[in-house]
Amino acid sequence: MKKEYCILLCALGMVTSSLAQEKENIPKYKNQVSTNLLLPLFQSFDLNYERTVVNKWAIGLSGAIYGEGFSDFSTDSSGYYDRITNYEITPFVRFYLNGAQKKSHFFEFFGSIAEVDESGGYLRNVNEEGYGVYSIGTKTYTVGGLGAGYGYRFLLLKKKMVLEAQLGIRTNFNVDFFLLNGALVRTGIKVGYRF
Repeated sequence: MKKEYCILLCALGMVTSSLAQEKENIPKYKNQVSTNLLLPLFQSFDLNYERTVVNKWAIGLSGAIYGEGFSDFSTDSSGYYDRITNYEITPFVRFYLNGAQKKSHFFEFFGSIAEVDESGGYLRNVNEEGYGVYSIGTKTYTVGGLGAGYGYRFLLLKKKMVLEAQLGIRTNFNVDFFLLNGALVRTGIKVGYRF
């Protein structure tokens, strides 16, 4: 009878130790690099780096260079001025509902620092005599903003490849007139690699 209990305990011990080893062998990737597949269609490019901090939270940094084709979809224009974003640097924080190591819905909050060209407005120039002369032209300035996004991430090929669909909206704070300019950013289909 004691012999049977010993055999049963040994068998249970081997099963539980093999299950524990399987869980330990599952790799946990903490870094991710990705890019938006749709931006090259508009002569633009972005690159994203993300680092998992804890189970459901990640932080990252994104940079985007926008081309002329992207300005057709910009919402940063008004009746008087056209605003075109040249480039943008975006630090972000993500919260994954199912955890960062699984396919999951996520919410994202981000800041934005962008260089903007504003055309169609009056610019003051000083002539040789020292008088102010106004002419219609383009001025370039840096603007900051905040935004939020929502998306879903698929993990493929042993959880190393990433496919994401995301929608993000950013509001720039124009320091000249304290106007809020909304724009769709960090929106599209992204592909990436985890390591």
